[in-house]
Amino acid sequence: MLSIRYATVAVASCLALAYGGEALAWGVGAHRLVGQLASQSLPLEIPQFLRTIEAARQIGEVSRDPDLSLGAGEPHDTEIRAAHHVDIGDDLKIGRGPALAALPATREAYDTALRAGGTNQYRAGYLPYAIMEAWQKLVTDFAYWRADIAGEKYVETPEQRTFFLKDQYMREALTVRDIGYLAHLVADAAEPLNVTIHANGWGNAPNPQGFSTLSDVRTRFEAIFVRTRIAERDVKPLLAQYRDCRCTIAQRTSDYLAATQRQVVPLYRIEKAPGFEAEDGRGKTFVAARLASATSELRDLIVDAWRKSAEAKVGKPAIPVADIESGRAKAYDALRGID
Repeated sequence: MLSIRYATVAVASCLALAYGGEALAWGVGAHRLVGQLASQSLPLEIPQFLRTIEAARQIGEVSRDPDLSLGAGEPHDTEIRAAHHVDIGDDLKIGRGPALAALPATREAYDTALRAGGTNQYRAGYLPYAIMEAWQKLVTDFAYWRADIAGEKYVETPEQRTFFLKDQYMREALTVRDIGYLAHLVADAAEPLNVTIHANGWGNAPNPQGFSTLSDVRTRFEAIFVRTRIAERDVKPLLAQYRDCRCTIAQRTSDYLAATQRQVVPLYRIEKAPGFEAEDGRGKTFVAARLASATSELRDLIVDAWRKSAEAKVGKPAIPVADIESGRAKAYDALRGID
């Protein structure tokens, strides 16, 4: 396991300012906590392989990877940075273009709308789409796992049984990995500075409350504060009950980001107090609540993906998972591939 030592506040501040609106959110401790705690909080309807101590550990470790992979080169690094933030204005519009509550259906349409307003998806960020894409991939992971489990019940030869068992183990590994990536994005989306135009200080926007225009608030609560002041016991009691929004993933994502964006002003008020000092409890309360929000949302998205997977189709040619589970359709050729 990789070991990371945090730089000094001064060095971290320079890095944050260098990235500007694309500064990375949370440290490895926060990402690990969200991934592990969400896995530990999954209901019994979720497959057992995801509800073990080892699965929680692996999801927590994988959740760090998107940040750890920075430095791989281009185009990787530009894509990663843009996936981790979205510059939402005080009017809840992104880059003077699309409204958060009415996101275009695709990243292409989103980028087109942003360019009409003088920016693009790489400058404004495309975090909502990264979350939606990761969730849809998880639905597919679960669908294929369901097909493997059901397919093995109706095998006709030992070779078919071997295929389904091996594919099941592979799908379980992929599912853990993809939940880890989703965990990272959901955690980033709970950090108010990742969903605002006020990413590193209030900037040049109207500032009636006199917030700092150039701030190192990121360095003081994202990593060092979490590492030294926040533990699982601070977050776990704050987890919300499962919420079925009965809506599309686009709507759920927009609502989640909007809820985080509403915490931008409270965050700057705490900073101004200053509330991120060691003896002040306001900062700890705020950060614990943000991590609890991320953990609750991740858990709910996993549950939603599991339930949605029952309606999916798998293989080529595509077969409804429900038909495989009922025994009405054979899954071997479709999953193994006959092309």
